[in-house]
Amino acid sequence: MFDKKWIKPMALAMSLPSSALMTAWFLWTLVEKQVISKNTAIFIFLAIVGNILISMVVYALKSSGKNK
Repeated sequence: MFDKKWIKPMALAMSLPSSALMTAWFLWTLVEKQVISKNTAIFIFLAIVGNILISMVVYALKSSGKNK
């Protein structure tokens, strides 16, 4: 049904919005409770989202390289 080489990038792409929302909510809660600063929360959020995006690109490049 699906091309197996695109399963991992598609799974990461589909999980990105929910991961971003849950991470933002959790970090916002920590900021409100003054556990971490706002700047730290922004850095952690960008690191997590960036990691997911980079992982998608890496999996996609590895998958397209296997086809050749």
